[in-house]
Amino acid sequence: VAATAALLYTRRQFKKQEAIISKLEETRQAERKGRIRAEMKLRTHLKSQEINKAADTVDQGEISTNEHNDLQLQCIGKIVSPYTKRMGTPRQGALVPTGKGYIQLEIPIECVEGLELYSHAWVLFSFHANTDMPTAKADARGFKNLSKTKIRPPRGNGIKVGMLATRSPHRPNNIGLSLVKIGSVDKKGKRLHIAALDLVNGTPVYDVKPVVPWDEPGHFDGEKLKVPTWVSQDDELKSVEFSPSAREQMVKLVKDGKLAPVYSKKTGLDDAIKTIQEVLAQDPRASNTNTNKRGSESANKVYSILFASIEVQFRVDGDGVVVSNVMDADLSKAEIVDGIPVLGSGH
Repeated sequence: VAATAALLYTRRQFKKQEAIISKLEETRQAERKGRIRAEMKLRTHLKSQEINKAADTVDQGEISTNEHNDLQLQCIGKIVSPYTKRMGTPRQGALVPTGKGYIQLEIPIECVEGLELYSHAWVLFSFHANTDMPTAKADARGFKNLSKTKIRPPRGNGIKVGMLATRSPHRPNNIGLSLVKIGSVDKKGKRLHIAALDLVNGTPVYDVKPVVPWDEPGHFDGEKLKVPTWVSQDDELKSVEFSPSAREQMVKLVKDGKLAPVYSKKTGLDDAIKTIQEVLAQDPRASNTNTNKRGSESANKVYSILFASIEVQFRVDGDGVVVSNVMDADLSKAEIVDGIPVLGSGH
């Protein structure tokens, strides 16, 4: 009787999720300006539907043969970082070496004992903040996100290459691999502190592996790492300066704890400013629109990124950046979807 009741409940939940998904899909089609918000909500409900569907399958005694060797992963922790949204997150951690954060572990702390003896680690994670929703029908293999097998890299000057020839988050499986610098292990807080990271706050982590000398290209044969020219080009902006008023605002915001828990009230000011400068030097403006092209002259246009719980407003003039304003983003008013705040169109 209990099993039957549980099965009926699961099916009711499944139908309820289907109705919600149908409504959100209509919203996504009707409101182009609200695309990102609608797709984030739709993605969340799709996840719930998959969980209910899996439970329904188990209740009915169905057994999957897993003929394609699909793998189900379990989250071992989540990233805590000042990178609140995708825009403003470094495209590679090494480009912002002062950036720091930690992995809040959900497994026994004993699992990472000894990891502090290494300098670097690989972090296997999920691109949980992706907002693109596959619209094509699934192919014979079940993939729904291969309608576009080639993409234009942000710094590729218009060239198209295969998605797997890039570090794009939009892939057959939304799995990422990041190289980070190991800081320390906080046993009491169950935290693995890391630096030089390129991970959005709230990112699910599935594995951590220490980097060993044999991971370095050329360790055995001396052959140098080879990359395309669009990858190796240096397009870093030459200077990033805070206006006097913006610096004063930073002092107050740090003292008020607006950059916690990553940056402390007493010692976090200089570290936070340095990290913001390194982030903006990589020109985080959108590169796929005519108005925000990297390198374009837009001295009067004000852009903004979220950093922890503050909004950083800046202008790009030639090869330099000026931070004109810094303010409390007041994320308490934001709707949180998968750990990502959904604010107005400007964020």
